[in-house]
Amino acid sequence: MRRKNWLILRGHKSITSRILPYFPSRKRESINLWILGALCLLTLACAIPIPTTEPLTIISTVDHVQSVDLDGAEQATVRLRLLSKYLTIDPSDAVELLRGHFRYNVKEWAPSVKQTTNGTLRNVTVGQGLGSQIPLSTSDDYVNEWAIALGKGVPIDLDIDIGAGDAALDLSGLSISDLSMTTGSADVSLVFNSPNPEPLGTLRLTSGTGKFAASGLGNANFDRVVVLGGTGTVNLDFGGALQRSAVADITAGAGKIDVRVPAALGVRLTFAGTSVSTVETIGFTEQSENIFVNDAYGVAPLTLTINITAGVGAITLISQ
Repeated sequence: MRRKNWLILRGHKSITSRILPYFPSRKRESINLWILGALCLLTLACAIPIPTTEPLTIISTVDHVQSVDLDGAEQATVRLRLLSKYLTIDPSDAVELLRGHFRYNVKEWAPSVKQTTNGTLRNVTVGQGLGSQIPLSTSDDYVNEWAIALGKGVPIDLDIDIGAGDAALDLSGLSISDLSMTTGSADVSLVFNSPNPEPLGTLRLTSGTGKFAASGLGNANFDRVVVLGGTGTVNLDFGGALQRSAVADITAGAGKIDVRVPAALGVRLTFAGTSVSTVETIGFTEQSENIFVNDAYGVAPLTLTINITAGVGAITLISQ
């Protein structure tokens, strides 16, 4: 994900340096944001295979469980690549690293679980087989359900790609040291109902055309949140016990983004956007041009700095 974001910025710089000089200065900011949004969507499209019309083989539903232990490692990288249907993640005291309960009735979708150990690092990748054969309909005839349990206590770098379907991700109490998510047309909920005991460097989210809702983000123990919005809706709730001052960088596309922060947390908001973007703030006052703060800013011991870059969508920010 870090490389994807770097390529977006590099491509953005290359294109704008060639195109913007031909437009009047008053229009350059709007065109600049349109180019950035287009590159974000292009990157998302490249990350998820294009559906084909190849036939899928329906079989009797397979129902099996596979576990992955630590193999003596002290930390882990877990990658989940689900391209269609349903995914759940839950914390577990009874699992050493990962347990997957898989149900599917498409032969080509048999999940692949790859695992290696490099010194103290355990690497696990769970992928959906033959991902390019995605059905062009949401027929109930297709079954593909992953229920993933992750063990508490081991630091995990978690990387998730979800194409279409639904996902419910409960990371409460897990030791998440890094988190990257790319969603296509999936509807995704992410919750941190209890504090993450591991410092999480950067939480990255690239959202497509579906719905994404995250709650309890204050419990995620992050330094930075980076959000690239698409044409869907994104709801970010920063409730929870923020452990240190942090930064959220949000780039909105053509969709809708709602951000909610606790009134007791000091928040400073900076905004850059086009004349066609819509921004509504509740519980904030304008400190200076395009800079807003809530009542707790400068008083509360911790500060969340939110940087918003808006395209053509709508953004609502609430402090209460």
